[in-house]
Amino acid sequence: MEGVFFILIFVGVIAITALLFGVWVIMAIGKVFFRIAGSVIAPPKLPPMPNVRATSASRCTNDRCNGMNPSNARFCRRCGTALEPQRVTARRRHATAWCCW
Repeated sequence: MEGVFFILIFVGVIAITALLFGVWVIMAIGKVFFRIAGSVIAPPKLPPMPNVRATSASRCTNDRCNGMNPSNARFCRRCGTALEPQRVTARRRHATAWCCW
């Protein structure tokens, strides 16, 4: 009688362990499934953009990003999109009073 009691306890412990492991496996598979489905449905959000002075900055051309970048940047700091090079326009100096002509 004592041996049957220990066998029932052993079987009970094995059954509880198998049940907990099964729940863990199902949750892990569900987590992977929802992570994949979430990345397909809604793309991941981009990290916050570091502060850049507005006077010496250019805006990213990517519609989803629109991050501010330094004027001499070749690629966007936030999304990595290639930026259009800034066109340098030559300025004429105005004639001043100390000019010789």
